[in-house]
Amino acid sequence: MNLIPETGRRNRLANRFYSHGKLLLTSEYLVLDGAEAIAIPCRFGQDLEFESTQTGCVQWKAYSKDQSIWGDFNFSLDLLDQPKEENSNSELEFLIQLLQTARKLNPTFLKNSPGISVSTHLEFPRDWGLGSSSTLIHNVALWAEVNPYELLSLTMGGSGYDIACAGATHPISFVINPGKTPLKIAPITLGKAIQEQSVFVHLNSKQDSREAISAYLKQKELANFSLKNSLKEINELSVQLARAKNAKQLENYIRLHESFIGNIIQQTPVKERLFKDFKGAVKSLGGWGGDFIMAVSETLSPAEIKEYFLEKGYPTSLYYTEMIG
Repeated sequence: MNLIPETGRRNRLANRFYSHGKLLLTSEYLVLDGAEAIAIPCRFGQDLEFESTQTGCVQWKAYSKDQSIWGDFNFSLDLLDQPKEENSNSELEFLIQLLQTARKLNPTFLKNSPGISVSTHLEFPRDWGLGSSSTLIHNVALWAEVNPYELLSLTMGGSGYDIACAGATHPISFVINPGKTPLKIAPITLGKAIQEQSVFVHLNSKQDSREAISAYLKQKELANFSLKNSLKEINELSVQLARAKNAKQLENYIRLHESFIGNIIQQTPVKERLFKDFKGAVKSLGGWGGDFIMAVSETLSPAEIKEYFLEKGYPTSLYYTEMIG
């Protein structure tokens, strides 16, 4: 299997790379243990452009959606030959670690460069949680001509579904093997219920992916459940949820999925916590507690769903066509 997504190559221009953001529709947490996950590349992404200079430095500017600069970094290219940064508590440290790791995977990357100026541009607000880090990692992997999953594994970690989305053009089914290398990435057609009746709502907070993964791994050590049986059940639910033909079916599968994951991670589903009076079902997307949720209702139109969440204090909501496009 070719582990560098083809769409990454098609998006590649002279000195520019582009990657899509992501949403994890099903199998949150359990995807780390080999569950089949359904994930969706977003219409919003991030690009990376570069040009040579004569400064002997990396000059890096990171632009937000509103074109303001959220990161302005300058450091010597010689740093790429230093031992890899083990801790990355700041944006600068993470960036240096990322480039050092890319150099380790491809020793010729920027090896004889006289200097480089780089700019990145996000198409979504950073607090949306659509993958500001994963799109950066994927872009750097394309630029350095290295395996993006290896680069992810050696820097942020995680299942890699976000990397798969970065180079995809439609929803995917994603499975990893125990070594965290993608075992299967395949396109999947979502049912009409998701495409026509769902609304994506931002919870006004951002979830830290690494913290969510760490919490799950700790909880898993304490939990008493059969991983084999759990994977079988969640795999069936994932496909059923993704292919639901109508809102009634989708609501049912969402409730089952939320209850199942909630029992494993010992957390209360988001609808029970925040939206008990909502006439429909609410699905957490990715790590529970922040970023986006998906709402669907058999009795409310998508416009009425948006109005409900607006009245609850959640003004950022998008139709499927606005988020996926």
